[in-house]
Amino acid sequence: MSDVWAGTDRPSGRRLALDLLGTGIFGVLALPATGSLAAGSWLATLCIVVAVVIRRLWLWPAVSLAVTAGVLQLSGISPLIPLADLGYAAICFVLGGHRDQRVRTTGLALSVLAVISGGLWAGIVKPSAVDPSSGFEPFVAVAFAAVSAVVALGGWVAGYLRLQTRTAVQAEVDRQLEDAERRRLAFAYQQEQERSRIAADMHDVVAHAWAVVAAQADGARYLLRRSPDQAEKALEVIGDTARSTIADLRTILQQLKYQEPDGGQPGYAQQEVLFARVRASGMNLQVTSEGDMKDDTLLALTASRLLGESLTNALKHGDLAQPVVVEQDWREGYRLRVCNAIRGDRPSDAMGTGHGIAGMIERADVVGGRLTARPLGDTWVVEATVPNREGQE
Repeated sequence: MSDVWAGTDRPSGRRLALDLLGTGIFGVLALPATGSLAAGSWLATLCIVVAVVIRRLWLWPAVSLAVTAGVLQLSGISPLIPLADLGYAAICFVLGGHRDQRVRTTGLALSVLAVISGGLWAGIVKPSAVDPSSGFEPFVAVAFAAVSAVVALGGWVAGYLRLQTRTAVQAEVDRQLEDAERRRLAFAYQQEQERSRIAADMHDVVAHAWAVVAAQADGARYLLRRSPDQAEKALEVIGDTARSTIADLRTILQQLKYQEPDGGQPGYAQQEVLFARVRASGMNLQVTSEGDMKDDTLLALTASRLLGESLTNALKHGDLAQPVVVEQDWREGYRLRVCNAIRGDRPSDAMGTGHGIAGMIERADVVGGRLTARPLGDTWVVEATVPNREGQE
């Protein structure tokens, strides 16, 4: 069996549970609806119900069962069962919404074939079975074909539209992530250039100052006994140079303090901007926070980076149809927990192989914290703990 037909869009555990619940209700209603009909009716209905149950896990067997039920009905072994026949729409929905084009094309062909064969059966086969002398009944054929089109083609089109919507949303998310990554790289380049300039300035200031200090100190040593006045002037120059150098170094080091690209310090406002950006990208974000943010620039910066990278990871690899839960606790240092559903077309281990996770672990480790990122069932969980620096300096 081809992997394509085995089903590449594996459902999450929650979705599978909802599918089973809905199918169970469908089966309870559909099977008794056959009443006292022939055994063929029960067989056709059972094929449809089982096909609906397994349609997301084993698509090809589900299609085979649906085709078998259709053949039983068209051949006269089983009459039409209106309630059970609605199951064809669910199967066509999966075919139309499949990521593989071959599967979608096959599903469309089967849907069209079902409409044509249903119309011919209703217009020719069914009337002749009742009255052999009757001819073709176009009105009945068109009416039955229209109903079949609503069920089969309608299900396929609904699935295809859902696929296009999800694809468009994911493309927009990817585009925004690429734009954000380009902005981050441009800002990082600007920072690197600024640091290189500051390093050059620091080298010039320190080298010049120490050269002056060394020269004046040597002169003062020789003049200390022979010309105390000149020695005193040399010492004054050393003191003035040292004070001037300290002021210059303070100015240079002040430029090295962290600033966000928009010039603000990390805080509640910066978090709200981040939350607004990811929500605009299609993420259903649920945020809870305990305690108040500490007046600690390093802690706030670390928290901002860990939170931003976790949400970026969820945008890249998570299932946007499911909510992303963010829990923050500022009462003792900083604790973060981010949970997001894993997309069915991406293996869970692929979420932990990029540079982002490694960078977060390293960032947390630098400040004495700890970060873990791992799958728990169908959910990807990032947990971070950063200790409070009070009393550690």
